[in-house]
Amino acid sequence: MAIPAKSKYVINARPGSRSGVTLFCAPGELPSLWTRIVLAEKDVDSARVEVVRPGRPHPDLMTLNPTMALPTLVDRDAVLYPAMIVAEYLDERYPHPRLLPTDPVSRAHVRMLLGRMESEMFPLAQTISSAPKSADAKAARKTLGEYLIASAQFFPQRGWCLGLDFNLADCAWAALLSQLPALQVGLPAQATLQRYAQRLLARQSVQSVLA
Repeated sequence: MAIPAKSKYVINARPGSRSGVTLFCAPGELPSLWTRIVLAEKDVDSARVEVVRPGRPHPDLMTLNPTMALPTLVDRDAVLYPAMIVAEYLDERYPHPRLLPTDPVSRAHVRMLLGRMESEMFPLAQTISSAPKSADAKAARKTLGEYLIASAQFFPQRGWCLGLDFNLADCAWAALLSQLPALQVGLPAQATLQRYAQRLLARQSVQSVLA
């Protein structure tokens, strides 16, 4: 979600004084939901989430990030976006609990999966949300369902996505799976995926964001 740099909106004031972390998010968009779940996992003291509604630009965000890209994270003098940058920054800045594997190969696998989700699955969800009754949305639902079926391999009988430890990919899956009913996409019947979704969506951090 972004407003072009040359906007009809005029910035008349400096952004308000901020201490700690502020996450500017778009309502109902998967990249924003993903980063909110990451932030909830970190349980950062005094962290704030500000939802920026369509057509109602936030004056502080317009000054801090004129592109109006969402999500945008502000931490002291740091203004960071898009979602992948925000998620990894939060994991490095607040390392407990760690949400990226410590070994390079596993870390690379998580990043590869996240890249695919950001470039392929999340845009399909956005296509559906933008025009739910369109032919494009119908095709996107079919493709997204196929992706879900193919992704069952990532969820072992024990542990989480791609391994035993909860990680950034699980946060992204929580965002996507939680929105399937609104997207009118059914969760495939594979037992591993069904069990994974049940455990994931019951997690405290996810529930705190979805509430």
